[in-house]
Amino acid sequence: MNKSKKTIKGPQKTKKKQLKINPKIWIVTSAIIGLLLIAAILFDQLYKRPLITINGDKYYLEDLTYYFYNYETSYDYINQIYGGSYWDMPYDYSTGMTVREYAKLEVINEILYTEILSREAEAFGYTLTQEEEDSINEQVDKILNDYGLSEKFIKRNGFTPEYLKEVLTKYKLAENYKNDVIELLPIDEEAIKADIKYEDYRQYDIEYLYISTKKINEDGSTEPMNDEEKKAAYQAISEYREKALAAEDWSTLIPDDEEDVKYRESDFLAKDTFFPDDFKETVMAMENDAISEILETEDGYYVVRMVNNNSSETYDRTVEDAIKKAEEEAFTKQYNENILPKYTYDLNERAIRNLRMGRITLVD
Repeated sequence: MNKSKKTIKGPQKTKKKQLKINPKIWIVTSAIIGLLLIAAILFDQLYKRPLITINGDKYYLEDLTYYFYNYETSYDYINQIYGGSYWDMPYDYSTGMTVREYAKLEVINEILYTEILSREAEAFGYTLTQEEEDSINEQVDKILNDYGLSEKFIKRNGFTPEYLKEVLTKYKLAENYKNDVIELLPIDEEAIKADIKYEDYRQYDIEYLYISTKKINEDGSTEPMNDEEKKAAYQAISEYREKALAAEDWSTLIPDDEEDVKYRESDFLAKDTFFPDDFKETVMAMENDAISEILETEDGYYVVRMVNNNSSETYDRTVEDAIKKAEEEAFTKQYNENILPKYTYDLNERAIRNLRMGRITLVD
């Protein structure tokens, strides 16, 4: 009996045929991909997406550069003070919105607001006076010649005299229309004024001579003078008080080389906390043009002259601000309820989202 061995063979590897691609096909494919990329770039550049549409009228970035420029320059000034970190600081911690994002929101609202109000003005037949036109022309000239803008910057942002005049005219028409609408709104200025007590805002205007009774150490800290040093400080201001008694203009009393005694002008309200209470009580009791004795506080010696013990400056400003606030609130209500609804508008969220404040007009 013949025995035969069976040999179990493992799986055989299939020989793969290598597919050779003609180099010409690679060249053609690469060329097509390149052309598609170029076409995509050109399409993106040529097909401008509007940022805002109002009643069917499309506004592109090139139409709105001055609006962005205004806000970018204001915010960038603060950004430089903060060493370049301000743009990306949180504006609203609850939402995570940054200053950069909020600034952009402000610009968009400003554009919509100004464009709509200027349309309203034109619809009611508003035109600029010759004086207003002259003022706008002067402003255009300043922007182009006095703001230090390079020719490249001006060209890049489309700041032609015609464009700037057009935008500034819209601003002025919107302002004039808004002021006229406010005049017709039922704002009770007397009631606003009655709610603000004069005594709470009575202002005391003073001028004074001052010498500190604290000395500065090498590390920048301060400490009270010793008795001998305080005596010398008192003597110094006493001599200037004698001169002040006979002087009409105190601002010329202190020579340039005087390092210790200072001349200052100031004002305060009874509720202010800059001066100590006992100091304020003494000064508030003074008549106009009266000169105090030497007054001592924790920080130094003073000689005070009362310039006006009954100034209405702060009171008037407070009333004016309160009336202005009421006007703004009333107009905002009028705008939101009766003006804005007359217009159809669309914000291109995608196009707006792609804009980066600080890099829209300020790139030179």
